[in-house]
Order: sequence, then C-alpha cells, then structure tokens
Amino acid sequence: MMSIRVIRRLSLEEVQGRLREMEERHGCSFEEFQERFNREGGVELLEDYVEWSYMVHALRAYREGEEFDCVIEEERELDRDLLSALTPRRIELLYAIPGLPVRSINDLAERLGRDVKNVYNDLRCLERLGLILLRRRGRSIVPELLIEELTFVFE
Repeated sequence: MMSIRVIRRLSLEEVQGRLREMEERHGCSFEEFQERFNREGGVELLEDYVEWSYMVHALRAYREGEEFDCVIEEERELDRDLLSALTPRRIELLYAIPGLPVRSINDLAERLGRDVKNVYNDLRCLERLGLILLRRRGRSIVPELLIEELTFVFE
C-alpha cells in the first residue's frame, strides 16, 4: 500500500466549516464539549478534543489580530485517482507557486511558458485536492500554496 502524508495549512473557511461539523457531530459548543471531556476523559474523545481545541485557539488568535495559522497533518491513501492527479505539470505548479510571487494565473502561466487554460485547470485540480487555494485579489485570481510538506509513504 502507498499513501501520502501532507502537512498543510487550513484556510479560515475550512476551519470554520470543520468547527460547525464538530458542533453538529457532538451536539454542543466547544466549551460544553471541553467540560464533558474534563469530566469523562477517554481516548474516544481525545482526538476530537485536540483537533477542536487547536482550531478554536487558531480562530481566537486570528480574531485578536494575529495572522491566521492552522496547520494539520493528514495521511491519505494514494489511490489511482489521486496518483493520476499528481502529474509532473501539477507538481511543477506546487513547486513554482511559492518561488515565483505571481499577481495572477495569467502571470504564473506566462512565467512557466504554459497555456493559461491548462494552468487554470491544473490549479483547480490542486485546489480540489486541498493543496492550494485560489484567492481573489481585485480582478485577479492568485494561487496560494497550502501545503508545507508532501511525503510519499511506501509500506
């Protein structure tokens, strides 16, 4: 079996969505869950508590004026679909985004000598995989790298 381990930043929107999911799954706020965890403890609650606590603290820090920063580690099975999505051209984009500060997708395509439409399609695929974020800045869309590390794991 082969998998990939990804260390990536969560977007603000993704954290807000995950927090809503946690509240729905447990039927309570974080503060209520924290009280329950302190009373009952238990391994089955620990993982959710750690994840939920981390995201709540990252969001609170952001609201207090700090830069938003929430990094997680995930391991995903490397199935045929994911493997075929990580083409050499898409990996090239992952490498180029932080190294080439760009103003738009057009700018990125021009610097790489690639067709804008193909670059856009590759970026959309990488966004669906959660590896980048396409952020609107004025009239332009700018790719932002979310991953800090991508490791292939062979077992």
